[in-house]
Order: sequence, then C-alpha cells, then structure tokens
Amino acid sequence: FLEVPINLAMADWPHRRSLVLGALLSGAGFGGLAVAAAPWAVVATVVAWTLGEMVLFPGMAAYVADIAPPERRGVYMGLYTFMWSVAFAVGPWLGTIALDRAGATALWTGCIVCGAHSAGIFALTGGQRDG
Repeated sequence: FLEVPINLAMADWPHRRSLVLGALLSGAGFGGLAVAAAPWAVVATVVAWTLGEMVLFPGMAAYVADIAPPERRGVYMGLYTFMWSVAFAVGPWLGTIALDRAGATALWTGCIVCGAHSAGIFALTGGQRDG
C-alpha cells in the first residue's frame, strides 16, 4: 500500500536522488542487523531495507529504460533483468559462505559498505530526468 504512493511522489525526482536514497536505505537496513539485538531493532532494519527496495528497484528500472536508446530498450531491460536474476541466484549462496566464514557481524557490516559504495556509484549517474 506504500510503494505506489512513494513512487508517484518520486516520479519527478532525478534518477541520482532516488538511486542514492534507495541504496543507502537498503544498505543501512541490512547492515543494521550487525547491531540489532532487540526485536524492535530488527523490525526497524526490515522497515529500512523494505523502504530502500521500494525506492531503489523502480528507480533502477526507470533509469535503465531512460538511458537506453528507444530501439534497444528491450535489450537493455532484458540484460538488466538477467543480471538481477544472477544476483538473486548467487547472492544468497555468497552470503551464506560469508556468514559461515566471517560471521554475522562481518556479513551485515559488509552490507553497509556495499550500500554506501553503491550509493557513491549511483551519485555519479545521469539520465534524462537529471537536471
């Protein structure tokens, strides 16, 4: 019930802003599990990464569609979707290995680092809606 209103409110945002915000919220949400001990803290992390995904996923799809030449938009979106499929297949496997070898704190701290790194990369993006 929140995703559509959130995305409508952000429809005119520059891609850069929504991508950076989504990456930071997602990274902070997952990374917060490194220190969350109380049930309310775990719920807060879930709320943060869920909001991050609600901002990030539609924002990334819009960005890819906007930067693609019109005649190649299907190819761009297909490759984008393929890479997400690879990430969803490989990510849990690598996360489990990281959890086993380095522990929970390292895994969740790595999520904060990856989220911040992604936000930094997204801060360099452009696109049609950027002004």
